[in-house]
Amino acid sequence: MISEQQNFELLRQAVELIFGHKPNSPSDFDSLAARIQAATGMNLGVSTLKRFWGYVKSPHTPTYTTLSVLSRYAGHRDWNTFCHNIQSEDESGFSKSSVIICSEEKIGSDLIIKLGGSKWCEIVKSAEPNLYEVMDSRNIKLKKGDFISINSLTVGDFFVAVECLRGKTQLGTYIGAKKHGISEIVRNN
Repeated sequence: MISEQQNFELLRQAVELIFGHKPNSPSDFDSLAARIQAATGMNLGVSTLKRFWGYVKSPHTPTYTTLSVLSRYAGHRDWNTFCHNIQSEDESGFSKSSVIICSEEKIGSDLIIKLGGSKWCEIVKSAEPNLYEVMDSRNIKLKKGDFISINSLTVGDFFVAVECLRGKTQLGTYIGAKKHGISEIVRNN
């Protein structure tokens, strides 16, 4: 059984993966708060984030709401779902197609992400460490020719793409499959 403190640390690591690094300066925490708000539509105070990362000492544990907002940013529905997914990893089998770490993919890797029903998109890695071009899409807001940065893809979790670019327009962070999560990831090459 994983302890609460271990779950907190795993959540920090998951958020750092999406953010791109461990926040370690006031400007990092400002940027993280802005990205969380853009991605989730929910606000977390900079001081709350500083306490959670131990940048500012606090005797208090984070609230369920804080943990859920951070979990949403990391691609999970809420804190309980995050903890369940962490706990159930030990009960799972092996699969090479259920989790993709995008920085480990080769340029030219072609993936089809199915989001349930008739929703899907095809993406191809175009640059290191994690830049992809949308080659085709059906029934989602990402369009052919969009460029997106993706840190990881996990079956059952949200589809999170940060720094989405359509032409010269920054679109912000895209979060798809909010209801049921990614249903399948298929290698197309």
